[in-house]
Formats: sequence, C-alpha cells, structure tokens
Amino acid sequence: MPMIESNGVRLRYIREGSGDPLLLLHGYMFGADWWRPQIDALRDRFDVVAVDLRGQMGSETTSDGYDLWNQAEDVHGVLGQLDMAPAHCVGLSMGGMIGLRLALRHPDDLRSLVLMDTSAAPEDPDRAERYEGMAEVAMAGELPAVIPGLPPIFLADDFILEHREDVDDWLRRVEAADHLGLVRTIRAINSRDDVSDRLGEIRVPALVIHGEQDVAIPMERAEQLAAGIPGARLRTVDGAHQSNVDRPEETSRMIREFLLEVAAPAAKA
Repeated sequence: MPMIESNGVRLRYIREGSGDPLLLLHGYMFGADWWRPQIDALRDRFDVVAVDLRGQMGSETTSDGYDLWNQAEDVHGVLGQLDMAPAHCVGLSMGGMIGLRLALRHPDDLRSLVLMDTSAAPEDPDRAERYEGMAEVAMAGELPAVIPGLPPIFLADDFILEHREDVDDWLRRVEAADHLGLVRTIRAINSRDDVSDRLGEIRVPALVIHGEQDVAIPMERAEQLAAGIPGARLRTVDGAHQSNVDRPEETSRMIREFLLEVAAPAAKA
C-alpha cells in the first residue's frame, strides 16, 4: 500500500474510486483495511481514502505527536498533499474525535462530517483507568496477556462468533503491531480535551451514527453530538458496538444516502 509523509509521520493509506473526495478515519487498534465494506460500497461515486493513523497498523510509530489535535494535522496534510480538500469525512470512535478536531481547526477541509460511535467529551475516568492499566501491561512487554479480552470491547458478540477468522487475524495484527504506538495512542485518547462546547462552530452537514450496544461510548454521547452540531441528525444501529464492522451493509447504506444527499447541490453546480 502507498505511504505518504505528513506532519512529520509516514502514513499508510488506501485510495480507490473516483468522484467527490471522501476521507475515512478508523478507530483505535484497527486500520484502513477495516473500512473495506464501505470502500466497496462508495468507490463508484467517491474518491475514497482510508488512512492508518499514527502509530497504528502500517503507519509509522513516532516518539510523540499522538495528541488528537496533532493527529488532525496529520490528516489535514494528507488532504492537502492528495489535493482532496474539501472532502467528506467519516470518522469512527477515535477517528471521529480526530474528525471533530479537523472540522474545528480546518473547517475549509470538509464538506460534510459523519461521526460514528464517538464523542466530543473527555474520557470517562473509570474507563481511562482501565485503559491505562492495559497500556502498562503492554509497556511491560506482556501485550499477549490482554489480547484475548479485546474482542468484546470492540465488537458485537454475533460478529465475533460469525467471523472468527477475521477476528483472529485482527488479533494477530494487533499482537504484531508496535506496542509503543498502541500505548501512546490510548494515552492520547485518555487525555483528550472536551470540545463539547465548540460543537456549534461546526457548519458542515453532519450525521451521527451510533451502535446501540457500544460499550465504550454510551448512547448519550451520540445524542449530545447530534444536539450540539447545528442541523445534525442521529441514526442508531441495532446490535452494534463498532457500527461499520458489526453492521457493514446497514452503515454503508446510511453513509451513502447521507453523502449523496449533501453532495447533490455541488454536483448540480
């Protein structure tokens, strides 16, 4: 897969399709490859780019720079170098947190924003403590000890049962990944600031999608997002933790319908 250097980091990315530019930002411990159902569903109408974020999967692990505002600068540079701005942006979980910050710092980069299973609020202190414990285990060189407990945190039970090979492949890739990148990333998520009071600054069309079984981010966070962004809509996905993975056809359809609606005025111009 191609690599691009942006904001001092080398990032792996996938680019397929043609049409209006579309940026996909994944969640923690995943990567661009996990957007495959959405890429396949959208590439006939959109120029789709999915990026492995800093320190994850195929992208470079740097000694610093994991702050979510700085990672927004990473993807701002990608859009600029690939001549894709303004683009539609779909962000899942951590990717949504970065997408929010991109919208606030570089509003001209975006045409629309889809926020999936994510939050504008800071991390819950109890969850932050739990995640820090996992980070300390990884720093001690014992990452394999936490691997078996990851699937229920990120994926719906039926997906785990029905796609065991995909889950096992993901776990192997997590275990083979640079643990420093994973640790630095989760600490950036844990220490993120609260941007809830700035949601009113976002002026692009926005759709909030949230899995009803998301255990990491409660539904009330999605409701707060949709209420805070002017004109935003909220749609829920039954039986999903990580909506784009657990319910790929349903979420791909939601994304496509929304993007075609908001792209229509530009297409007629």
